[in-house]
Amino acid sequence: MVETISVNTLQLNSVRVPFTLSLFFISILMHQSNIIFGINLSLADIFCIFTLVHLIAIKKLYIPVSPLLCFLFLSVQVIFTASFYIPIVFNLHPYPASIINDYFKLLAIFGYFLLGYNLSKLNLMEKVLNWYSLFGIIIGSVGIIWTFLNVNLFRDLLFFGGSRYRGLMIDPNYYSVLLVTAIVYFTRIKTVQNNLKYLAILVTILSVLISGSKTGLITLGCYFLLRLLEYLLTRRKKLFVLAIQVALLTMVFLLTPLLINFFHDLFNTMASNIPSFGRVYYLFVDFNAALSEGGSGRETTWVTALQVIQASPFVGVGIGTYTLMASKLFNYDNVAHNTFLQLSAEWGLPLACAFFLYIFFALGKTTFLASHSSTLNIILRDIIVILLIGSMAISLNNARMLWLFLGALVFSLRLNHFNSHSESEKFK
Repeated sequence: MVETISVNTLQLNSVRVPFTLSLFFISILMHQSNIIFGINLSLADIFCIFTLVHLIAIKKLYIPVSPLLCFLFLSVQVIFTASFYIPIVFNLHPYPASIINDYFKLLAIFGYFLLGYNLSKLNLMEKVLNWYSLFGIIIGSVGIIWTFLNVNLFRDLLFFGGSRYRGLMIDPNYYSVLLVTAIVYFTRIKTVQNNLKYLAILVTILSVLISGSKTGLITLGCYFLLRLLEYLLTRRKKLFVLAIQVALLTMVFLLTPLLINFFHDLFNTMASNIPSFGRVYYLFVDFNAALSEGGSGRETTWVTALQVIQASPFVGVGIGTYTLMASKLFNYDNVAHNTFLQLSAEWGLPLACAFFLYIFFALGKTTFLASHSSTLNIILRDIIVILLIGSMAISLNNARMLWLFLGALVFSLRLNHFNSHSESEKFK
């Protein structure tokens, strides 16, 4: 009897340990990406494939019918549009390699959606969020130490242009938005001590500043504002506490002129000593210049994206064609730097609008229905909201974490959870 138990335990560990390690590496490596052969790849992709194959092998991978049908319909439309519609209507011929490349990206994000869906089904999403958030704060802490101590080791790897911290990502803007998502877990989980929460917030603020990302700073500010509004409007407070809060807000309002001068001097000093902060400095002194100067040029990219959408509003331009269309028709060879515009241009307005309406419906359901407002769902909601805010200035349509967490939230909002608790026991 003892031998049988030992063998069973060994077999269970042989399944559980590699699976857990794979989830761990997916979680932390979502903060890493690099361009290889013109494709934005992450080591997390390898472990994602391994995890999906493992779930297939043990017959635990569930593929939801509705998302699958939507994905197949989208695949047919974007491939047909790129391969036939664009060449016929616009006399432009996209490179087959570009179409194949972009379709592999589409397959990859659907794979991450399925992974998130199934991890939520197996009650494993909290582990992923824990590891993902902790590693994000660790990477941010490394950037702060490297910047303020002027460490040169691995500087070419960790910094863009030698001054803007980007962590292990290819782009400082992308990195900074991901970093903002990392604080959600620490500020939402009640078991985390307050001093650790404040430390995570401080690390996030400083790391976003040293990234020199205006997008990241605006995203962080918007999220803090949303959390403040949530606190003021939804939390029940005693009359004494409410009176103190009103008094403090009134004092801040009255002292606004002095505070503006103080922060102006502070930001000016920081911009002089930290080169990367010079880019975000304009957000506080000249917001219009911040959007159009210092390497942003968002207005031109957005205008071009709107022109591409106007050229083919109903079926879009398909995959692997956007930069070709923008270059040949409007003399601007760049992506939209806006997820909403990018997907509207590639998928067409009907599909893109339906997709975003569904996301907003899911976010609203999580926010306003108590039966769906679990702590885990609120964390997933907040992360998706942060990514959507960041999506206003960068293209995150292929962001792995967006689709992973969206898949997890979609499952959590389903009425029938497919007995996920009993299924998860084998992985605990």
